[in-house]
Amino acid sequence: MPLVALLSMSLAAAEDDAAAKPNIVVILVDDMGYGDPGCFNPESKITTPHIDSLARDGMRFTDAHAPGPLCHMSRYGLMTGRYPFRTDVSRWPTQPLIKPGQMTIASLAQSQGYQTAMVGKWHLGFKENGYDQPLPGGPVDCGFDSFFGIRASTDIPPYFYIRGNEAVQPPSDRIDANNSEGWSPIQGEFWRAGGIAPDLQLKDVLPRFTDEATSIIKRHAENKKDAQPLMLYLAYPAPHTPWLPSEAFAGKSGAGMYGDFLMMVDDQIGRVLDALRAAEMEDDTLVVFTSDNGPVWYDADTERFDHDSTGGLKGMKGDAWEAGHRMPFIARWPNRVAAGSSSEQLICFTDLLATMADLFEVPLPDDAAPDSYSFLPALTGKAAGETELRDEFVMQPGARSMMTIRQGNWKLITALGSGGFTKPSRIPSGAGDPAGQLYDLGKDLGESNNLYAAKPEVVARLTAELNQIVESGRSRPLAATKDVARVDPGSLDGKVMCGYQGWFSCDGDGNEMGWTHWARNPRKPFGPGNVTVDLWPDLREFSPEEKYATGFRHADGSVAEVYSSTNRQTVLRHFQWMQEYGIDGVFAQRFANGLKNETLKRQKDAVLENVRAGADRYGRTFAVMYDLSGLRAGEVASVWDDWRALREEQKITTSPGYQHHEGKPVVAVWGVGFNDDRKYSLAECDELVRRLKADGCTVMLGVPSWWREGTRDAVDDPALLEVLKLADVLSPWTIGRYRTPKEASRHAAQVWQPDQKWCVDREIDFLPVVYPGFSWHNLKGAPLDTIPRLKGEFLWSQIAAAKRIGSRMIYVAMFDEVDEGTAIFKCTNDPPVGEGVEFLTYDGLPSDHYLKLVGHAGKVLRGEAPATDTLPTLPSRSVSRTPDLYYDDTRAPAR
Repeated sequence: MPLVALLSMSLAAAEDDAAAKPNIVVILVDDMGYGDPGCFNPESKITTPHIDSLARDGMRFTDAHAPGPLCHMSRYGLMTGRYPFRTDVSRWPTQPLIKPGQMTIASLAQSQGYQTAMVGKWHLGFKENGYDQPLPGGPVDCGFDSFFGIRASTDIPPYFYIRGNEAVQPPSDRIDANNSEGWSPIQGEFWRAGGIAPDLQLKDVLPRFTDEATSIIKRHAENKKDAQPLMLYLAYPAPHTPWLPSEAFAGKSGAGMYGDFLMMVDDQIGRVLDALRAAEMEDDTLVVFTSDNGPVWYDADTERFDHDSTGGLKGMKGDAWEAGHRMPFIARWPNRVAAGSSSEQLICFTDLLATMADLFEVPLPDDAAPDSYSFLPALTGKAAGETELRDEFVMQPGARSMMTIRQGNWKLITALGSGGFTKPSRIPSGAGDPAGQLYDLGKDLGESNNLYAAKPEVVARLTAELNQIVESGRSRPLAATKDVARVDPGSLDGKVMCGYQGWFSCDGDGNEMGWTHWARNPRKPFGPGNVTVDLWPDLREFSPEEKYATGFRHADGSVAEVYSSTNRQTVLRHFQWMQEYGIDGVFAQRFANGLKNETLKRQKDAVLENVRAGADRYGRTFAVMYDLSGLRAGEVASVWDDWRALREEQKITTSPGYQHHEGKPVVAVWGVGFNDDRKYSLAECDELVRRLKADGCTVMLGVPSWWREGTRDAVDDPALLEVLKLADVLSPWTIGRYRTPKEASRHAAQVWQPDQKWCVDREIDFLPVVYPGFSWHNLKGAPLDTIPRLKGEFLWSQIAAAKRIGSRMIYVAMFDEVDEGTAIFKCTNDPPVGEGVEFLTYDGLPSDHYLKLVGHAGKVLRGEAPATDTLPTLPSRSVSRTPDLYYDDTRAPAR
């Protein structure tokens, strides 16, 4: 939904709904550590009674994270719901970081009828043209009705107050730099030299902001008859340097100047809470409290004061380590949030925007808040329902020289060092050293045991997911459209499933696999003389980020382009097509012979995550299909190891779209019993099937066409039938076993039908395989169009035959295999041309012709459309739309 549409819809209902919405007060302090407030660290040497009162009356989040471990990074994520690494945050001194029209927590609240006010430190940039001129791009241009504050920190000049978008007084005076003895150069009463306004004294900034905030609350209460709820964002620039405790707090803490100043901050927060109480707004106000990033607090400070500002966490401000970004986070909302409660739910400041949208019961547009997940279910204790909670978190530390991803208890940092203020920030990886850091935070919250070398499979999986999140421009899944009919994943009955190879890589897609499955030699340029595919995909709907230029040219001279299966936008698009044309789901191919190769496995993991996201987004189903081809003797057991990792670590079968059958998750194993000199044994297959069934799975086996007789493509071994009797579903491979519609019909009658009877007698389900045609001219040098498609007649003859014998399910090979010319997805009638260049086309048919046929097959299978032996005439379909797939306009940062 476009932002303009959302605002229009929201404003229309805002006046009626305003009274039912709570006031919202967000209090963000600056550079406070996880171990500073007493409610997070009982051993703290700093008294924080007012922060503690919020925890006493509300909920503590113990796994909350700043989206960046520096002031401007953190604030950008909080305001926009977007990770700060997605933009150039270094522009803030002269340019606004938030784009015109970009949704913020303020603009969302404003659209819901809120009075929106900000007080305090902005640090997200203005378009600066002199301080005697207006300052556009700030809070009042980002959804706030009013703003009183400063441009950045109270140690970054120039120092002056801003009201609205104008300086109250320009910084016409000058202040000299200052430091404190006994502290590091960036601690104590530290500030930089520069311009300062005559009406600003650094020691007065903190109480001045409290005065402004309490005045806003008081005025709002006096105008309560307007029934307009208040959203106040109070961004204190403290206890960031300079540490300037007033006389009332000097020497009162056990943590030196820093602790004294934080006690003063706590006192100011108490004044705000008192103002809410006096205004009789306390009971209907959601108060959110946190700090923007970790403290500047060294090990020597901890030893000197016996006060651990980081609460036992490693590192400090700016770091990739936990102390840089794991923050105390509290929410108080009387009668809605349980008093004295705590939550271990993983959250990030970016999640505030989605949480507010959830609270307001309005959908987030797909082009807004791409990294925001609602934590409202965790906050209120209600069931999540359709709300997807955060299970991973990505961040770039202050040095911007590395990245970190958290998934479950695993945390990966892509380089050595802190990445921030702690020295050394970056450590070169020497011979034999791990290239990065991997920690199991469930056992090692202090990040002391680097498991990077010991857990390469976890590193590979997290790296693939990190790359995908960075490159795709979003981590929050696109919201499912309300009119999408979700396929029931509970049974294979009545379903038409497609095989999904997902094995295409491109030079430049980050896989380091070159042109795998496009080119004969993937390390050489993909062009004439180095090609393996016979069909060319139709990319007219694809975004620029999805296309990879090749050495081929179309007839008009334009560069021919292809796609990568690890690009999430592309896989989402494929699933969007499945939804549009009524295709139920896919068997995601997972070739077992690549599971021990780190590069190959990383690609497989990324594709499987893309498939999972596509199925969930578009209401389709998916199941994992292991292909045993290429395994050597003794290697079948690797499938079991991989499956356990998928199920236990990635929780693959808990996905809403994971295909089940007879109450159990489906896992398919292809390649049992073929007589093509496979090195693994039937005994290995027998053991694998038994283990999968003991794991509570429905096991589907991909077998040869003549498995029952043990002839032609099947081994002649009585042990084969004993293995197959263990299966829950049998699916004989038919590609190339017949070549015409007449042969297909005969095969169904003479082979499929007795096969199905054998299965029924043993309470095994039967899943026939159909295919649209076959060609591997560029792959094998065979004639082009070996098994002609006949414009769909060949495919339909098999579908009709499967229906005639009473099949309850069908497997279509394949959705995307252009290598052997069996793809049914959108392929072009305008493939590349040139000397020695030959490709198939769809014979002038629309590129969605086979998608329509397969979608219609599902209707016929379920009895929703009449069965016909001849090719049905389907209405022409024009999908005229702007693809709803989000792609970012900024480049991924160097990693």
